[in-house]
Amino acid sequence: MRTYIFGPVPSRRLGISLGVDLTPTKTCSFDCLYCQLDRTRFHTSERSRFCPPVDVLQELREVLNEVAAPDWITFSGTGEPTLHVDLGLILSELKKFSPSPVCVITNSSLLYREDVREELMNADRLLPTLTTVNEATFRKIHRPTSDIRLSMILDGLRKMAENFKGIIEIEIFVCPGINDSDEEILGLSEFIKSLKNISSIYLNTAVRVPVEDEVITADHVRLQEFRDKLDLKIPVITAFERKTIPARPSKWNRATAEADILKLLLRHPCNEEQLAQVLDSDKARVALLLVELSRQGKVKLQANGEWKLIES
Repeated sequence: MRTYIFGPVPSRRLGISLGVDLTPTKTCSFDCLYCQLDRTRFHTSERSRFCPPVDVLQELREVLNEVAAPDWITFSGTGEPTLHVDLGLILSELKKFSPSPVCVITNSSLLYREDVREELMNADRLLPTLTTVNEATFRKIHRPTSDIRLSMILDGLRKMAENFKGIIEIEIFVCPGINDSDEEILGLSEFIKSLKNISSIYLNTAVRVPVEDEVITADHVRLQEFRDKLDLKIPVITAFERKTIPARPSKWNRATAEADILKLLLRHPCNEEQLAQVLDSDKARVALLLVELSRQGKVKLQANGEWKLIES
């Protein structure tokens, strides 16, 4: 049974991505309105050693021997990866035995810290979140810990962009009626234009069902309008322009088990087709496993056709 590694998962941005989850489920400095998983259980901005680095690295070695080399090894999961105090060590050691490039998906909350920025230099790609440059909007959307201020994050992101040698793609999560006014978009545009070395922007929205009913999905037209108003020279891609199914399947050297599905759904709701492809499994087998897991009360089928883990 895997503890820290999940997937490979289907990623709109990263193709076949092997996930690394360094924190206990829903340990985060934010409690975002749009989160697809659940409310934050451990709301903290304090960095801790949630798991031994040697255990994470050993599990990575084992899993990489089971699957074909993924397009990316991605640090994300059910919480904020930069909260793990040994993130830099794990990233640097991973580079010694894995040929796959490494990506860190972060909510940007700790980028104001010099130690965090230094550790992230070991990554090849960074996907930081930026939804607004307005403090009130920031607190409404992200519900951060009381010690975090948006001005700190903006300063940290600027410093990160100045020195990072890899790819930085900023994710803007569009919440209609909250951060999509002309004033909000203009503020984002001006700030992004002031940054150095930003490769692209990703406009995301509530493609999957969020916990809070307050957040609605921005449709294709609204995302296009948001992109036009940003008026940026760098590429701006929307969630509807990237496929949810990777171009090639994963390659496993063993049959899919219930545990594989549970680990994947914990971090990433999927439909049957996605599960079959990323687990390199027969669709009939995946369907049977899902029926059994549903009977056990561990998973449920949502209205959008995706299966989701039932929190215990």
